[in-house]
Amino acid sequence: MNKMKLLPRLAVMNIRKSSSTYLPYMGISIFAVFTYFIFDLILNNEVIRTVPRATYVYVLMSTGFVLLGLIMIPFLYYTNSFLIKRRKREIGLYSILGLEKKHIGIMMFFETLIIYIVVTLAGILLGLLFAKLLFLLLLNLTGLSVETTFTFSPIALRDTLLFYGFLSLLNLAANLIEVGKANPIELMSETKKGEKDIKFIGLWTVLGIVCLAGGYYTALTSQLDSAIFLNFFSAVLLVVMGTYFLFTSGSVSMLKGMKKNKKFYYKQANFITISGMLYRMKKNAASLVNICIFATMSIITVVCTIAVYFGTAGINNYQYPNDVEINFMSNEFENKDSFQKAVQTSAEEAQITIRDFLAYEYVQINVSRDGNKVIPQIAGEYINWFRLRLMTVSEFNQMENTSYELAAGEVIIYGTGPDFDSDSIIFGDMELMIQKELKECRIDPKEADNTFEANYLVVVPDYETISQIAAVYGVSTESSMGYKIALKLDGSWEEKSAYAMTVQNLAGSEKGFASFQYFEESRKENEVMYGGLLFIGIIFGMTFLLCLLIIMYYKQISEGFEDQQGFDIMQKVGLSDGEVKNTIRKQILIMFFMPLVGAILHAIIGLNMVAKLLAAVNFYQSELLIVVTIGIFLIFAAVYCFCYNRTARTYYRIVRKMVA
Repeated sequence: MNKMKLLPRLAVMNIRKSSSTYLPYMGISIFAVFTYFIFDLILNNEVIRTVPRATYVYVLMSTGFVLLGLIMIPFLYYTNSFLIKRRKREIGLYSILGLEKKHIGIMMFFETLIIYIVVTLAGILLGLLFAKLLFLLLLNLTGLSVETTFTFSPIALRDTLLFYGFLSLLNLAANLIEVGKANPIELMSETKKGEKDIKFIGLWTVLGIVCLAGGYYTALTSQLDSAIFLNFFSAVLLVVMGTYFLFTSGSVSMLKGMKKNKKFYYKQANFITISGMLYRMKKNAASLVNICIFATMSIITVVCTIAVYFGTAGINNYQYPNDVEINFMSNEFENKDSFQKAVQTSAEEAQITIRDFLAYEYVQINVSRDGNKVIPQIAGEYINWFRLRLMTVSEFNQMENTSYELAAGEVIIYGTGPDFDSDSIIFGDMELMIQKELKECRIDPKEADNTFEANYLVVVPDYETISQIAAVYGVSTESSMGYKIALKLDGSWEEKSAYAMTVQNLAGSEKGFASFQYFEESRKENEVMYGGLLFIGIIFGMTFLLCLLIIMYYKQISEGFEDQQGFDIMQKVGLSDGEVKNTIRKQILIMFFMPLVGAILHAIIGLNMVAKLLAAVNFYQSELLIVVTIGIFLIFAAVYCFCYNRTARTYYRIVRKMVA
């Protein structure tokens, strides 16, 4: 009974005594509970389910909610392993002093229970304190201007308690297994075990170079096609593997090379630094790899979401260049002139300015390309396919106010993506010479990087040529000739929406009416979606940053405790405080800035693939992407250096404790 009464008090004492290791763990756990609770509260708020366009936010938040759990579960499990390793000597001492393993297990249960109560209470209270603020931030970023009362959700509370309860039980089970399988002597000596020498360093180095080169090559050569996402995951996997192999073998090879340089190695500070790192080289490399990967994830996540958010206007301008588009079947649409006048008259009455009025007749065919040959699109095949529009030169001149002339067998071509870049274009057995390739056209904006959804306009001499080309692909011009009217409008949201409704009613009453599209709503949906992405990007960027900082901190304090006795001996034989600081500084310069350099290098190489992935949402603003990337690099490097400096001071205080 005495032991049973003592165990809860021991649990409290252990947490207080080991505050330098427990507080960071509890801090990241509180952040995990806080973010999980916030996401769950937002998802269970009725506004997200009922407000127009909020569906996009709900889907994004749901996805982020799942991913957050998938990230936090292994990371908190991984962080817990630092704690139990740090405490094995202490637990071994308890065992030697008479505590049985069942009592140690009960003590660890009370420790877990205390941490669970503190973490969930703090995380939920912070969530309740900042929930409305973060919800308003989300609404502001997404443009969902609604006035609502942010309500508390018992479901979110239940989910959060169960989520962290599961994590706590998982970590407790892992700790009990770890302690239960070892005897007291092994526990007492666990923290003094050095790492085994790594075998086959040459093989690891070659594998690292091959994997990293393969990942970089994939990232640099990927194009926006159907394989882009497969290439992305392949590149990520290869870079992670290459980073691990190179940090493991490369760091060891570098340290061993320094050791072989007698003039360098047998200097006082260099000897201590290099020998200490070689002592725990395998574990050192694993920590550096994790820091490098989390740093890369932080940078890429924040760069993508910020770039897309600030580039939303450019995305909308490219994706939806017109405010209104109306399509008719040309052979049935008899009142073209009178309808156009009615559209303009209605604009004047609604006090709307039509900034650009575009009307043209065309035939559209879905085809594929093989060199300069235009071939029929294969059913279900979406690689290298595009929409081909055919138009007469007279129609084009009227639309663009130009005076082009085409001889028989000549065409003018315009691509919304890369240039067609050929002297001729072949339709079946017909080879037509390209008189001119245009760089701009009012129909659609051009973007050379758009390799996935590029369309081509081919201007031909007459209707007969259109019929001949269309016949090659089994298309009848009589039934497929379309007539499009596109409008760019100036006015307020309400004025444009009311006018669009009027035009839609006018168009719907005409013979040959096929479709009506008003794109302002689609633009608003993009703003909601990319604003939601930014919100999630901020949360995940902070999560990745905190993960790497916690790894960095635990790496420093665990190595500080391991080095404490060694530095104590060195100081007793004459090593000064200044020389201790110099040794620590060398460790920083030699090893700990490797993850920062590696992360920045990975991010720079990955920019090409990032640009291609962003092109899938019609983001082609390379200058903005570069500016955002440079800004994030500078901010991240500053935060990294500041936080490392703080953890290095903790390391220095630990190694000096025994002397003080």
